[in-house]
Amino acid sequence: MGAARAAGRIVTILTIGSSSTAGVGASDRRTTSFPAVLAHRLVEAWGEGTVEVINAGVSGETGPATLKRLTAFLAQAEKPQLVVWQVGTNDVLFGGRPDRLSKLVGEGLDAASAAGVPVILVDQQYFPAARESTRYEEFVGAVDSAAAARGTPLLSRYAMMRRWAIEDPQGFAASLSWDRFHMSDAGYACLGASLADAVLAAVAAAPKAAPSAAPAGRVQADGGAAGGPAPGRR
Repeated sequence: MGAARAAGRIVTILTIGSSSTAGVGASDRRTTSFPAVLAHRLVEAWGEGTVEVINAGVSGETGPATLKRLTAFLAQAEKPQLVVWQVGTNDVLFGGRPDRLSKLVGEGLDAASAAGVPVILVDQQYFPAARESTRYEEFVGAVDSAAAARGTPLLSRYAMMRRWAIEDPQGFAASLSWDRFHMSDAGYACLGASLADAVLAAVAAAPKAAPSAAPAGRVQADGGAAGGPAPGRR
């Protein structure tokens, strides 16, 4: 990704996942989904014609189907310079198993590594019905452990949203759509801005002569480590 920027080539980012990627709950998925916000933020930073963000979200999709589509994208001759993979929520809701999810995520990350494509992983969302759910957090842990085992950058959406709900209940409520599950424009704006911060930081830190993945570890709404302050409304 850093090499593409240094050479003046268009940076292609694939965003893949389920309804959170597709933009369910947004007022206009073309402009207020998180991939649209990510693209807007990067264009603001780099200029017009510098980046293409592909929204490959499919509402209701579980991990196995997303993995199949991801590997197909990675097999193409023209590969993306970065994948943002939002994963795991539907696997909890539709009766999956944490160990299977961890294995699946690991397979996807290994496939991306073999293809030379860096990944930023986005774990499950937090929502009111998930409060104090030990089972739900087992699935969150499955995604996080697969990322940690491979040094893959992780945006810990669950931790970020849960902390937001505790520290600013009204602001958090506004981040959700009418169903109290999918995100609203405010939620997508925060997620897209958080990812843009991570991408910009990765490119700034990358060697100019060679492509580089984002720094390993968690990325957070303020660009710092997980455990920082709750995100502001963006």
